[in-house]
Amino acid sequence: MANTTEIILPDLLAHWPFETKPNPLQDIVADSAAWVKSFEAFSPRAQIAFNLCKFGIFSSLAYATAGPDHLRVACDLMNLFFVFDEKSDEASGQEVAQQAADIMRALRNPTEFIPGESILGAMTRSFWKRTLLVASQSSAQRFIKHFDEYTDAVRQQAVDRETGRLRSISEYLQLRRGTIGVRPSFDFFLLTDELPDSIVDHPHIERLACGAIDMTILANDLYSYNVEQSRGDDEHNMVTVAMRENNFSVQQAVDHVGEQYFHISRAFCEDMRNLPIFPDPVDNLVKEYATGMALWVYPNIKWSFASQRYFGRDGAVIEKHRRVRLLPPADK
Repeated sequence: MANTTEIILPDLLAHWPFETKPNPLQDIVADSAAWVKSFEAFSPRAQIAFNLCKFGIFSSLAYATAGPDHLRVACDLMNLFFVFDEKSDEASGQEVAQQAADIMRALRNPTEFIPGESILGAMTRSFWKRTLLVASQSSAQRFIKHFDEYTDAVRQQAVDRETGRLRSISEYLQLRRGTIGVRPSFDFFLLTDELPDSIVDHPHIERLACGAIDMTILANDLYSYNVEQSRGDDEHNMVTVAMRENNFSVQQAVDHVGEQYFHISRAFCEDMRNLPIFPDPVDNLVKEYATGMALWVYPNIKWSFASQRYFGRDGAVIEKHRRVRLLPPADK
C-alpha cells in the first residue's frame, strides 16, 4: 500500500445491456436544487460542494420517464439523501439517532406542527407532503418502512465509527445494504401505482432488488474509495474491508470487488431474462419495476463520473482510462 500511487478501476458497464437517457424535464431538476438551498442547510463552502455533486444528473437518469410531479419528488429525495449524509457523516451515534427520529417523525406525521423543528425534519416534511399528493397508499407505506430501515442503518454506521467497530465482509454488507439508501429509492419507480407487498416481496423480484442494491454498493465503494481513504474515513467501504479481511493490496481489493460485481451482474441479467409472469395488469407493473432496477445501475455509474463528488474535474477522463491516482492523507 505504501508504494501504491494509483489504482485501475474495473469497467463496470462492460457488457451491461440496460441504458437510459435523461428525463427532458430539466427545469424541475433546478427547482429541486433551489429547494435545498432555501433551507440554508450548508455553509457557503458546503453549498458549493453540494452544487458540484450534480445529483440532478442521477435523478434525471434514474427516473427518466417520470412526469413533472413524480420527477420533482424523486429529485427532492435524492437531495434529501445528500443532506442527511452530510449532517450524519461526522455526528455521534446519539446525534444521528436524533436526526433519524426527526426524519421519521416528519414522514409519519407530516401535518404535525413542530416548534423549532430541525432542518432535516423540515426538509423531510416539505418533501413528504409534496410526495403524498402523487403517491399511492401502498408506495407510501413501503417507503416509510424502507426509509426507517435506512435511517437506522445510518445511525448504526455512526455508532460503528464512534466505537471503532471493524466489520467482517458479511457484517459490512448487511449494514451497507441499509446505508446505501437504494431500497427506498426503488419505491419511487411505481410511486403513483398500487402494487401489493406480496408482489414486491416475490422471491424472484427480491433477488433482482438485492442484486441491484449490491451492484450499487460495490460501484459506489470503488468510486468513493480514493477520497474516503484520503480523509481517513474508509472503514465503511468494501475495498478497505476486503483489504483487511483478506490481506489484499489495494489493487487486489479493487480487482476482487470488481469480480464480485461482475458475478452479481451476470446473475441479475439472467434473472431479468426469466421474469415470472403475473396476471394483468400487475404483470406490466412488475416489468416496469424490474426495468427500473436494471436501469438504476447505469445512472449510478454515469453520475459517479459526471459529478465532481469522487473524481473532481477528472471524471470524464478517468471514465475512459479508469486510472485513479491515490490522494495523500488530507490535513485534519
